[in-house]
Amino acid sequence: MIVRRGALTDHYVEDERSVVMVDESVLGLSPVATAILEAVPEGVDVGLPAVTKHVVATFGPPAGTESAEALTEQQIWDLVAHRVLVVVEGDDHPAREASPHGTERRPGPVGDDPEGAVTALRDALRHLRSDDNGRWAAPDSLTPRGLVVAARQHHVVPYLAANLDRLDIPGQARSELEAAAGRQHAGAVMLAADLALAIETLREANVRALAFKGVTLAAQAYGDFRTRGTGDLDLLVAPQDLARAHLALTKSGWHPASGYPAPGPSWAWRHFGRTGNELTFLGTHSDIDLHWHLVPTRGTFPDFDTLWSRRAAAVVAGHPTPTLSPYDALAHSAGHAAKDGWRWLRSLLDVHHLASQPSTWSSVDRPLRGDQMLSLGLAVRMFGPTNSSPADLEKACVMLTNRVWDSVMRQQVATGEAHRAFRVAGPAFVHNLRGLVRTGAPIRETARLISRSVFPVWHTSEELSPHAVVAAPRALARRASEVAHRLRHL
Repeated sequence: MIVRRGALTDHYVEDERSVVMVDESVLGLSPVATAILEAVPEGVDVGLPAVTKHVVATFGPPAGTESAEALTEQQIWDLVAHRVLVVVEGDDHPAREASPHGTERRPGPVGDDPEGAVTALRDALRHLRSDDNGRWAAPDSLTPRGLVVAARQHHVVPYLAANLDRLDIPGQARSELEAAAGRQHAGAVMLAADLALAIETLREANVRALAFKGVTLAAQAYGDFRTRGTGDLDLLVAPQDLARAHLALTKSGWHPASGYPAPGPSWAWRHFGRTGNELTFLGTHSDIDLHWHLVPTRGTFPDFDTLWSRRAAAVVAGHPTPTLSPYDALAHSAGHAAKDGWRWLRSLLDVHHLASQPSTWSSVDRPLRGDQMLSLGLAVRMFGPTNSSPADLEKACVMLTNRVWDSVMRQQVATGEAHRAFRVAGPAFVHNLRGLVRTGAPIRETARLISRSVFPVWHTSEELSPHAVVAAPRALARRASEVAHRLRHL
C-alpha cells in the first residue's frame, strides 16, 4: 500500500492531536492518525512499512497480538475513507486480507461483480435481521469496494455502519462505511432540526401535519432517526389546509419550487389540487415534499382525518413528531416499495422492520392490498420471518412472490441509487396507469390520471385566469406543441 495526502485545505497541530479541513469538512485526528499524517509529507508518496515505522517510533510497539502494520493499515483506511489520504497503489484484491477477528473467511460463489455484491449484501442484511449473534463474514472473493458500492446503491450504508459489531468485513470496507455513515448522520441531524421547525410552523398556523418517510420513518421503524440516511422531508396535511400550509412554510424560509401554481382562485390551482397530491418546497438546508393526499391514487388509502385520528408519535432527535400509525406506516411503505418495483433493499428492510413490531398488528383495520402483500412476502423471503406478523399471512405473502422473484432479483442488481424519472409523457402515463391497476384504485382515478397527463402542472402553472374555458385551451395548446416537438425529434 502506497499513500499520499488528500486535498487538505488546512492542517493545524497542537500537542499530539491535529485538525484538518477536507472538502469544507473539519476533522479532528487522534494522536495515531496525526502521526500517520506526519509520516506522509505533502507531495510525497509513502509506503505502509515507512508509515508503520514512524508510528512505532512515536508510540512504541502495540500491546496486543495484532501487528503494528495491521493496526496502522486500519488507521490509514480510516483516513482514506475521510479523504485525508488517498491510495496511490495497493493490493488488487484487498478483500483477501485476514479477518480482523481472527476467523477464517468462508468461501462463496461471489465475485467482484454487481450481482455478487448485491447477493452478499442481501445475505448480510438477512443475518442482521436474524437472531444469530455471530459475525457475518464477507466472502473471500468479494472486494471491500464491491460491498460498499452495493450498500450505497441500496441506501443501507448507515444501517450497516450501525451494526458493524455483527459484521466481519475488511478494514477498508469498515472505514468507508463508517465515514459515509458519519456524513449521512450529520445530514440527518440537520433534517431533524428542520422537521421540528416545519411541524411547529404548521402547528402555529393551526395546520395539522403528519410527518412520514425519511428521518421520521427511521425513528419509527428502527428506533434511530439517523439509520435511513438523508433525503428530504415529507409532510401530509388535509386538502383544505393546503393553501394555509403553503403560506406558513413560505413565511418560514422555504419557497415553492418553480413550475407550480400559486394558491388562489386560478383554474390552475384548482386543477392542481384536484389532480395532484404533492408539491416541493426548497429550503436552505432541506427540501419539503408537502402532500395533501398520501398517495397519488386516492381511495386506496384512508383520508387525512382517519390517518390523523390513528396517528402515532415518533421521537425524532428528542422531538415527539406526529406520524402514521404503525400499520398505516407498514401499508404505505409496502405500497411504496411495490411502486418502485422492489428495486431497493432499503424499502424492503423498512417493511421487515415495521412488520416485526407487535404494535403494528394491534392496529389493523383493513387487509393489505395485493401489491402490499407482495412487498411483505419479498421482505420475509429475503430477510427471514418477522416473528410478529400473523404466520398464515406471511405464508400467503411468500407464496405470492414466486411470480416476481426472478425479475426482482435482476432489478436489484441493475438499479441505480436514484429514481429514474420518465422524460416523456407516454411511459409516465403507462407507468401510472399500471399503478392504478396494481393498487385496485377506483375507476374515477383513471379520469384524474388522464386529466393530469393532458394538463401537466408545468403547462398550467402560469395560468392566472379563474375560468377553465380561458385557461384550459391555452394549456392544451402548449401541451400539443410539446408533444409535436418530441415526435419530430424521435
